[in-house]
Amino acid sequence: MPPWDLFVLDLDGTLLGPEGSVSDANQQALAHLRATGVDVLIATGRTRNETIGILDSIDYRGRMIGSGGAILVDGETGRTIHRHPIERSLVREAVEHLHQEGHTALVLKDHEAAGYDYLLVGSPFAEADPELHPVSSWWMESMGVECRWIEDIDDDPHPDDSLRVSSVGESNILAPTTARVRTALGTRMELQQWAAVTSSHATGSDVHILELFAGGVDKWSMIEFYCEQHGHDPARVVAIGDGLNDVGMIRSAGLGIAMANADDAVLAVADEVTGHHGQDGVASAIHRLVPSCADGASS
Repeated sequence: MPPWDLFVLDLDGTLLGPEGSVSDANQQALAHLRATGVDVLIATGRTRNETIGILDSIDYRGRMIGSGGAILVDGETGRTIHRHPIERSLVREAVEHLHQEGHTALVLKDHEAAGYDYLLVGSPFAEADPELHPVSSWWMESMGVECRWIEDIDDDPHPDDSLRVSSVGESNILAPTTARVRTALGTRMELQQWAAVTSSHATGSDVHILELFAGGVDKWSMIEFYCEQHGHDPARVVAIGDGLNDVGMIRSAGLGIAMANADDAVLAVADEVTGHHGQDGVASAIHRLVPSCADGASS
């Protein structure tokens, strides 16, 4: 019997190296891990359409937790298996708060239900015509995601299929917005603000993302659902990650492992720390916890 039921792996800053791809060492470790009978689950803040190339590179055909825990999809077909949409009244309220701060709102949709990825709602309070932040434009063009613009959130053609409301901006601008939105919404929505890990590729500036989800949504809540569906014991789950949206799963898993490059909040709740994401930290953790994988890698 394998020593663990399930390995849950974050992507950016964890399985992916600094250049945004999966190293040969990490690919080999994953292949050997799956060969031992241990289940592997990708859990990322990205959507499936933003991960297709990565999943293909590691021959991943399983289910995937996307959008920070808001949705569980079939990684191969994109079929939605389970999701936590935001109530339409909360979507409207969140968008209005972002608009009052002059930000364009990015409303992420369940792609299978809506047929596209992002609904973009420009602020009527902005000094110029509504537009995307350069980082958002770069990201969406790079990922090939489909977007639609509307002028008013009440014109949303798919109001019951919203998974996340977000905005992007320079950290010194977005920080006070985050504080005011947090005060206004309280515990009714989950809120995170963190650095856009790819922002330097587009602007070289300190750009942050503000993300809002339905209350109680995080990666761990969806991992629990996955474990229930697959008969896994949560105490036999290994979770490896680095970012703020990994805190819940690192804290709650049977073994929570932080990358050496992880945010301090992740390091504070982790049981162990593995190597840097630029030094095959995931492979190192797999080889140590499942020795047969190390034997396979050296054969």
